[in-house]
Amino acid sequence: MKGITYIRVSSDEQVKGTSLEFQEEYCRRYCEQKGIEVIKIFRDEGQSAKTTNREEFLRAIEFCRKNKDKVQAFVVLRLDRFARNAGDHFAIQKILISYGTTLYSVTENINEGMSGKLIGGILAVVNEYDNAIRTQRAIDGMSSRINDGIFPWKPPLGYVCQHVRKRDEKKTKPDPPDPKIFSLIQRALKEYAKGTYSQAELARLLDIWGLKAASGKKTTPQLIDRLLGRHLKFYAGILENPWSGKDIKGQHVPMISEEEMHAIRLVRLGKAHIVKRNKFNPTFPLRRTIICSDCHRPYTASSPRGNGGRYFYYHCANKQCPAFGKGISKLDLEKAFIGYVRKYTPKEKFLTAFKETVLDLWQEKGQEFELEVKRQEKNLTEFETTKKRVYEFFENGTYSQETFKERIEEIENKIAATRISRNEAQLEQFDIEAAVIYATKFISDLGRQWFDLAPQLRPRFQKLVFPQGLPYSKANGFGTAKLGLIYEINHRSHGDLSQLVPRGRVELP
Repeated sequence: MKGITYIRVSSDEQVKGTSLEFQEEYCRRYCEQKGIEVIKIFRDEGQSAKTTNREEFLRAIEFCRKNKDKVQAFVVLRLDRFARNAGDHFAIQKILISYGTTLYSVTENINEGMSGKLIGGILAVVNEYDNAIRTQRAIDGMSSRINDGIFPWKPPLGYVCQHVRKRDEKKTKPDPPDPKIFSLIQRALKEYAKGTYSQAELARLLDIWGLKAASGKKTTPQLIDRLLGRHLKFYAGILENPWSGKDIKGQHVPMISEEEMHAIRLVRLGKAHIVKRNKFNPTFPLRRTIICSDCHRPYTASSPRGNGGRYFYYHCANKQCPAFGKGISKLDLEKAFIGYVRKYTPKEKFLTAFKETVLDLWQEKGQEFELEVKRQEKNLTEFETTKKRVYEFFENGTYSQETFKERIEEIENKIAATRISRNEAQLEQFDIEAAVIYATKFISDLGRQWFDLAPQLRPRFQKLVFPQGLPYSKANGFGTAKLGLIYEINHRSHGDLSQLVPRGRVELP
């Protein structure tokens, strides 16, 4: 069986990478496995923003027409390399079938039979939808396994990785303890929970006990930090679901108890009592964002119980800091934060300049796509006119049956390829004005936006405005903080920005 391969990337940037080489290699392997002799390779090496021409694609179709019944296979890596919507897919596939050529996808199961045609059609229709939900499916699968007590990723040091991904399987069993390393990590954690050793001493002791010999690597402070920090819950038999924020009891064998986990946190933080804390606490959204002006450590928070119930405070946890023990009321600090954030809300002039700049840039790009659509529409009109003339020549006897058939097929191929080019240019169109209106509305009142946000989104908002945190002292209030880029530009310009240049005055001689 003889065939051709068609590979394509959609931008100049992709050509500079390995996308084309990746596609070509996979297509070659597929053809070797299927016994397809590749007689020609067609490469569409990306298009600029000003054009969506598929010249090589047209050449590939023309090659199949000129070698009718001699090219049995048209091989692509995926159907989305072939056409980006179902209408184009069916139109081109119909043309190929008339030339005795069958479409093959390296990564999708389609064939020549009726079921294969049905599958190919379904794949063409759902291709875009599948791409959109693929990530969500992966997240749902991992979240489901976590809720079942199975850690879906590679386990931390001390447990044996099952390497299920290499076997293309799903993890259904908990990770077993490593017979050489499990007891060493367990001993280290239990010793640290007693407060006997520092982290540096623990690293040295682990190598003495045999970790270096077992793992082949020297124990580093970074490793100890991971053992006592990021992996600590796992070692206590707890799995944290990053999407729901819930803690799940894992099925794996724990190294330490939950009490020992809290004791380790006590030693690390220097607390007088043990408090179980989640990475995100919706009650104290400013925790980790507010930085102590005296010792430059992030504020923590607590809610002690008194005669009147619970009291909520932010405070510095550093015992050597002058601000230690001087709590700030949660309501007072968050109210002050809202007022402080409003100082950096972009002014009307800045928002106007922002809209002008974005819209001006987009209109420039949008005009290119609009011109491309018009150009392809013009080409379609010309091809349709030519098609009518071919019919007229056939009817008045100018063209023979063979000449007529060849000319019609040639024109229809051009029409099909041009429609794809036009459709791809239309896909780039976007309602930028609505997006800009939403964006400017969002940044026009930062205090209100922070207040209205869901608690779990507030830390991300705070990171956007104050990427390195916001200094604060009870005596002097908020200090100077590094701002996010757009807010820094606004703050420095004081809103005196405009994309419009005033027209100069021309004086007559």
